[in-house]
Amino acid sequence: MLALTGCESSQEKNAQLARAAKAVEAKALAKGAAAARASQITHPSTKVTVAGVTLLRSSEGLATVVTLHNRTATALREVPVKVTVRDARGRQLYTNATPGQAAPLVSAALVPAHATLDWIDDQIPPESAAASASAEAGEASSAPGAAPLIAVQGAHVIEDPTNGPGAEGLVANRSALTQHELVVYAVAERAGKVVAAGRAVLPEASANSTTRFQLFFIGNPQGGKLLVTAPPSTLR
Repeated sequence: MLALTGCESSQEKNAQLARAAKAVEAKALAKGAAAARASQITHPSTKVTVAGVTLLRSSEGLATVVTLHNRTATALREVPVKVTVRDARGRQLYTNATPGQAAPLVSAALVPAHATLDWIDDQIPPESAAASASAEAGEASSAPGAAPLIAVQGAHVIEDPTNGPGAEGLVANRSALTQHELVVYAVAERAGKVVAAGRAVLPEASANSTTRFQLFFIGNPQGGKLLVTAPPSTLR
């Protein structure tokens, strides 16, 4: 019986390792597919308009804020976003449409119907010659059914002695679906102009619970109006 139990435990362990390997492979394939969608945008989306692009800088690096507007009556999922940063002569310094990018850096998980989302890429390397940024949104599919309800609570600006200005608060997942790789976007506006932006990726936000987030800004949020959103990432 002891030998048999040991054999069964070994089989279970092997099965768990196999499942974990498949999950890692699926995640890698998803990243590659997301990057491919961004790089293969050949024409602007007929459903999503890029309403504005803001380039921000600080000692930590660069960030772009891409304002996406869904002109349709249906929520759209996995909207591809291609960002390009150029110098004053128009030479390309950076694009997110490169292999290996994480899905949240090349697409918006969800843009609600008739709504606007400030999508952020804050992983741009420091580049003193950066002068402008542009963005394109690609075609996306409709989201299935009603989207899970995600609310942001108590968001406020903080000042960290090491990382500088940031924001923290709670994400309330009011649905029965655990959210995976949930992105929290934060922008600060002064006089209607985006002056700072940052984002946090929560590996998991459990169903019917709250999860704390913390993020740090590119730019200076002081004196600005803080706007924080967390579009659902897991729809079924």
